[in-house]
Amino acid sequence: MRSAVACALVLAALGLLSAAPPARAGAPGVDSAEVELAERYAPIVMIKQQARPCDTAGEAFAPTSVDIVLDNRDVVLRQVGHDDPVIDRAPTAADLFERGEGFYLDFPGLALEPGCIYDEDFDRYSAGRSPVVYAHVATQADRPGQLALQFWTYWYYNDWNNKHEGDWEGISILFDADSAEAALESTPVEVGYAQHEGGERATWDADKLSREGDRPVIYSSAGSHASYFGSALYLGRSGSEGFGCDNTDGPSTRLDPEIVVLPDDVDDPTDEFAWLAFDGRWGERNGGPFNGPTGPRDKGRWERPIDWHDELRGSSVIVPAGDGFGTAVVNSFCDVVEAGSDALILVTSSPAVALVLVVVATALGSWLARRTDWTVVARRPLVQPRRAGSILRASLAAYRTRDALTLAKFGLAVVPVTVATVVVVAVVRSIPLVSSLIDVVADDTLITLILGLLAPGVTGIVSYVVGMALVAAWAEADRSVVAAVRVVVHRWRPLLGGLARAAAIVAVLAITVVGLPWAIRQAVRYQFLAPAVVIDDLDGHAALDRSSALVRERWWHTALFAVLAQLTVAAVAMTVGLLVLIVLSGLPLWLFSALISVVVAAVVPLAALAMVLLYGDAVASSSPIAEPERALA
Repeated sequence: MRSAVACALVLAALGLLSAAPPARAGAPGVDSAEVELAERYAPIVMIKQQARPCDTAGEAFAPTSVDIVLDNRDVVLRQVGHDDPVIDRAPTAADLFERGEGFYLDFPGLALEPGCIYDEDFDRYSAGRSPVVYAHVATQADRPGQLALQFWTYWYYNDWNNKHEGDWEGISILFDADSAEAALESTPVEVGYAQHEGGERATWDADKLSREGDRPVIYSSAGSHASYFGSALYLGRSGSEGFGCDNTDGPSTRLDPEIVVLPDDVDDPTDEFAWLAFDGRWGERNGGPFNGPTGPRDKGRWERPIDWHDELRGSSVIVPAGDGFGTAVVNSFCDVVEAGSDALILVTSSPAVALVLVVVATALGSWLARRTDWTVVARRPLVQPRRAGSILRASLAAYRTRDALTLAKFGLAVVPVTVATVVVVAVVRSIPLVSSLIDVVADDTLITLILGLLAPGVTGIVSYVVGMALVAAWAEADRSVVAAVRVVVHRWRPLLGGLARAAAIVAVLAITVVGLPWAIRQAVRYQFLAPAVVIDDLDGHAALDRSSALVRERWWHTALFAVLAQLTVAAVAMTVGLLVLIVLSGLPLWLFSALISVVVAAVVPLAALAMVLLYGDAVASSSPIAEPERALA
């Protein structure tokens, strides 16, 4: 009986041990109060889940111990100069001790051409290891009565716009105390989360700070590892914020790292933390932002933690979800910065290839430009033959004359239609079956891309068609804005009916995926719906037939021109939007979105006018008439 009880007690004890949190340690000589403080406020790290191995949209790495690169036969220590010779293979902490700026660690792979090697190597090196976060208790001599509990995270690779091997990030918790013992008896005042060259601060009781008891939650940005307070897409437009977009959006994986407390300094190469005295780079040497990072002790916040905290921002810019053009501009900004980073990487790693690509692109653009006539042709009479270049020039020229104000008014007149469309779409999307069908289309990148080039988004299709109808009514007979609006209001039933019929046909074909080619074909064939309703005075069904007949023999011409017209408008609006976004970096995002919506409304008639002129060309081609009239000088 006694042996059975004893056995049960042993098993129970083993069960308790297995459920205990990861072991936490400190350097020999580290104050026990510092260890206790670090354990109490140990952060929880949330990383974005990967959909599959090597998925760059998710987070491939986790905060880890530097031990994965120390005493590792795949890692070498190099010295700068004379082809950067290898000084040590599988360098230890002692090998790094007091090495200066002219040394750096070099991992397998090329930092600027990562492929999947860093993901795979990290998985191999970290197998069986727990995530690790380093802690450091810091004070500042000229700021008595304040103490910072720093948590440092080391990441194997930084897979963001500034790709580089190794990455040091972290957060800081501020106390009104002059020692770890005093901090244990008090409550934190503020926290600071490091983000690129700067960071963001919050009071301990702030709503934006997520905590599990006393443990702050860090949302680590996928790839860059910048620390944020929530799960969202964040916009950066400066060195402090980072130049680009940080994504901490879920789903996320929760990590409960082991805590290792670091000493202020080391003076013995045999110390397990001798690597703290390494002043070189924790990754491959490259130019500018692609260089491997320096270690914690070489960061300004290691010795002046309070000054660093005082310089942090009070907030970060969150990109709202939605399909408005303001949001589209912000998302495009993220893509443009990423593309610029890729271009810089290409120039840095393969300058000859970059030069060849520029020459080829320039030659192709020049060849395409010479394939058409760019003479400006008069807009009236509407029905007359015109070349694509002439149509584009005539449309752009309208924005340099008194017609610009008229076209802008048409754009603004469509705003109420856009708002109404957004409301209707929101209501319709609340229907489960419809929502599922929309999501099927939205999840298919190819469908979204192709149809998006032919019409500006789901909610913008109605606005685009109505805008084209207004411009058609004006261009046909030189009507005033009010008169053109009256014509379109009078014809709203066939216009809406034709649009509904066209949208249903294209959507059903697209959803089947197999029918995608036919969906694209029909989307192009229906491009002249609005002018056919307004100018030819047809009902919706007949207008679609009329449009299809006009496009049938010139499908490629119409498709390419429709895409070009949309891209021209998008380029103008995007350029203005990006300039506003960068120059007026302090502008609230809601106000930015409102301004961009006005800009878009003003320039959308540019594409509408181009398509109406193309319609006149199509009609003329179906029944040849005299040579086009040249525009008056």
